[in-house]
Amino acid sequence: MPTKETPGASPGRRSLLYYGMLYVYHGTDIATSAKKARALIDSLRTKRPDAAFAEMIADQWDPSALEGHLGTQGLFSSKYVVLLNRVTENADAKEALPSLIGAMNESPNIFIVLEAKLNAELKRAVEKSAEKAVLSDVKDASAKPEFNVFALAGALAAREPFKAWSLYRQAIDGGSEPEAIAGMLFWKAKSMGSTSLARRLITLYHDGHRGILDLEWGIEKLLLSC
Repeated sequence: MPTKETPGASPGRRSLLYYGMLYVYHGTDIATSAKKARALIDSLRTKRPDAAFAEMIADQWDPSALEGHLGTQGLFSSKYVVLLNRVTENADAKEALPSLIGAMNESPNIFIVLEAKLNAELKRAVEKSAEKAVLSDVKDASAKPEFNVFALAGALAAREPFKAWSLYRQAIDGGSEPEAIAGMLFWKAKSMGSTSLARRLITLYHDGHRGILDLEWGIEKLLLSC
């Protein structure tokens, strides 16, 4: 039976480093979930530096690539660590992910799923098959709600750079992750038909992960320039 992890809990019956495992971080407190997921990834890569790392976001959803990771290991390493970063913001991924949960948990590789609130189908799959699930919810009315990207996107669409920048800084100071904001803005830019903005956001995202620039600063500069 799957187990539920709480902060500070010891590893489950299978070793993360030698067998596969599926971790699911979810809940309305997405900033906390993201921090926990990144902390786990950092820990795994420190303990197993030869492990390959792959991250998939919503606009990069590729079922064939994901299925390839389910049963294969790295060419020059013994294991993959795979992060699925809020992929259900992609409609195809949202439909496909529940049926893949069991296979992820049984894979020789390590899968980490980061999502906000799970829909009913995905929640059932996680409860049935995931080895570890970590829920982080906003606990009371005084806690900061999840950032409303539509206010920021509206300011950007209206070409109000100072307002957009102010909303962005409020989100960052409130604990929102630059990666999550970039991803949400990317999809909003596409829905607005702004191909150039969408292209700039995806370039920023990848450059940030490659260490070419600081993603938080890059988004801030983009907002002020628009």
